[in-house]
Amino acid sequence: MELRDGIWALLGYGALPAWLLAGGADWLCHRRSHIEATSGPAESAIHIALFLQIAVPTLVSLWFEINALLLVLMALGVLAHTLTSLWDTRYAQPRRLISPVEQQIHGWLEMWPLFALTLVALLHVAELVTPQWHFAPRENSPSVGWRWAVSLGFAGGFAFILEEWWRGRRHAGHAVEGKR
Repeated sequence: MELRDGIWALLGYGALPAWLLAGGADWLCHRRSHIEATSGPAESAIHIALFLQIAVPTLVSLWFEINALLLVLMALGVLAHTLTSLWDTRYAQPRRLISPVEQQIHGWLEMWPLFALTLVALLHVAELVTPQWHFAPRENSPSVGWRWAVSLGFAGGFAFILEEWWRGRRHAGHAVEGKR
């Protein structure tokens, strides 16, 4: 196995599943802290934004060749994710307990995308020397089956976040009805 293949395997079979699993663990922390009754759907909406800031560039990179345009899109996604993470913590902290375990999970959720972007940029540094600024469909690896599997994994992760948001919306509606 060449180094390049090993790095792609690390990203695809290590970093990506680890990020999705950390997201699942974060969802469990949110359930345990009863996010629907504390910071509610507003914090869950921030989580939707956080997810999309990483999921969209990652999914685009599965289906289109990685070039300068895509590297910039990925970097902007990681930057936006970092800034939104700060906003998320600032919003949530006064409204609910963010446990030490959840704080550790947030560290993983924040660092894996930066780690992955660094490796992808190193693999495609030539794209920055002669930049291409258009989307071109991928022709070779990864396999179409693997791309669909990853896409479905992201869809599953997104379903958890939407469930959290919906739970918060339901609770907010019950709280309003209870005040009448």
